[in-house]
Amino acid sequence: MTVWTNIAAWFGYAPAEPKRGRQYASTSGGTTAKPVTFDTAMTVSAVFACIRLLAETVSSLPLNMYKLDADGNRTIEKNHDLIKLLKHRPNRRQTRIEFFEQLMLNLVSSGNAYVLLGYMGKRLVSLQVLNSGSIEPELLANGDMIYHWTQLDGTRKKLTEAEVWHIRLFGNGLIGLSPLAQAKKSIGVGLAGDDKVTDLMSNGAKPTGTLLTENWPTREQRADLREELSGLMNGDQTEIAVLGGNMKWQAISLTPEDLELLATRRFTLEEICRFFGVPSVLVNDLSASTVWGSGIDSIISGFYKFVLRTYLEKLEISMIVNLLPRTEWDSYELEFEADAILRASLKDRIESTAKQVLSGFMTPNEARKSEGRQPKPNGDQLLVPSNMTTIDKILAVVPTRGKEEII
Repeated sequence: MTVWTNIAAWFGYAPAEPKRGRQYASTSGGTTAKPVTFDTAMTVSAVFACIRLLAETVSSLPLNMYKLDADGNRTIEKNHDLIKLLKHRPNRRQTRIEFFEQLMLNLVSSGNAYVLLGYMGKRLVSLQVLNSGSIEPELLANGDMIYHWTQLDGTRKKLTEAEVWHIRLFGNGLIGLSPLAQAKKSIGVGLAGDDKVTDLMSNGAKPTGTLLTENWPTREQRADLREELSGLMNGDQTEIAVLGGNMKWQAISLTPEDLELLATRRFTLEEICRFFGVPSVLVNDLSASTVWGSGIDSIISGFYKFVLRTYLEKLEISMIVNLLPRTEWDSYELEFEADAILRASLKDRIESTAKQVLSGFMTPNEARKSEGRQPKPNGDQLLVPSNMTTIDKILAVVPTRGKEEII
């Protein structure tokens, strides 16, 4: 028995193929209110919104490569084959944004993302995300990992570690925990709640019940009463029921209030957001409250620090150790520009850059570049507050009769 036999039953999968899904309810942890697969889970608005937010946010961040010198100083690298591949078109069908969206979709839903590496000789020329549900990793006795890939035509192919870039969330070290599999009970409740709302609305929000009579009606009378009242009990008809012979209508189904349907759906949204680490206010939950601060800037800052940053650093180090030869690990860094998320308002940016320029922290041209503006002549000198002169003139001093005189 391989290690995969055990870990497959533990963690769960994303869909095995398009339009199909493996039931998460078949994994450990008990039954669910509704069968949960990738496709059904994505019909729950909170699940879709959380995964979309994480995938689209990470994929939209600019990605840069830096070359490190002996002192650890960085200079931006634009000519390396890896950054050329990652920055524009990782494969023939996808742009960088589409590629990272698909990668994050697999990673966030199943806890694992698998990328097929295409080489021309020793040169990496293609990165293709594989459906995580079509991959079965296996740990060999010698410690190597192999990946069994079930292709769309049903054929299986064995891939080595050198052919696959595997990114995983926290787990047992071999594969990552699937957020969808762990959240399957909450998602099942969400699916059941959606179905209940659908049934209520399609039936005109009418409860089921029974008709109480003083005498026991005959079989024919009961059939006639059912036929007459069925249209009023089912569908969206709004005619007034007229009951004779001291007959009374007694509802026997729970009302939405009795079921606390709204509260259940509200709690389900919070539970799902908790599994994905997303503040519910960021998925348009207008009734949400947060302790991360009252403003959107505070919420986004906390979301970046405690959620997005873990994804970004996981991807950055994984790209270095999996897509570069070992001899280049210490020579390059890959980094997503998080400033695109944390960027302040124009007023705040002007105040911040003005202070940095006036304190000699950055040059005027560096400040202009940060705002996407063209440099100006003589704008590459650091300034200090003393009459807004340049630092080199301040430093150019000579002793004169025991005093210092500025030249």
